[in-house]
Amino acid sequence: NAAAVPLPPASVAVGDPTAMLRRRPDIRAAERTLAQRQAQIGQAQAARFPKLSLMGLIGIGGTHVSDLTHLDDYSAIIAPQLSWNVLDFGRVNANIEQSQGVRDEAEAQYRIAVLGALRDAEDALSRFRQRRTSVATIARAKATADRAAVLTAARQRAGTASLIDVLDTERQQLTAEQNLAQAQAALTNDFIALQKALGLGWRGS
Repeated sequence: NAAAVPLPPASVAVGDPTAMLRRRPDIRAAERTLAQRQAQIGQAQAARFPKLSLMGLIGIGGTHVSDLTHLDDYSAIIAPQLSWNVLDFGRVNANIEQSQGVRDEAEAQYRIAVLGALRDAEDALSRFRQRRTSVATIARAKATADRAAVLTAARQRAGTASLIDVLDTERQQLTAEQNLAQAQAALTNDFIALQKALGLGWRGS
């Protein structure tokens, strides 16, 4: 029964197409990867600066004069240590360049993901529009077959049409009904593909 085939809603709130595309899982994943690669550049650049390591407590004296005699006891009190990769600038720069290269690759993959999403959306919209036109044409053919079946049955009752005529119009009516059911199912499938391409139904993370 053609009426039992689920159809897409009459209208769908699209909203902001850019934000909608960004809900796609592939684009979200590419964005996260790009952000991670960008953060790695910052980490590599931070290696240029000195690091202060606090290990233990800093002794600055005491409440008694006798405490001053223990300021050189580093087994009990360990002073802060300053480390600077001044001799490793070549390695640090190499790490930065490597991180920048990885980041550029991530940006390229992000662009590929966005362009692919746009192509998916454009193709899905085109298929959905064409399918809607096809369904409308088939629906009109089904309506014509229904009217022909009714008229032929009336003519048979009036004696101006044979049983073969009735059976032929009923066969055409059944074929039109089957064609419409298949077209409606295809339209629903195309609508699901359109939802996926546009990011409808996906929630932003």
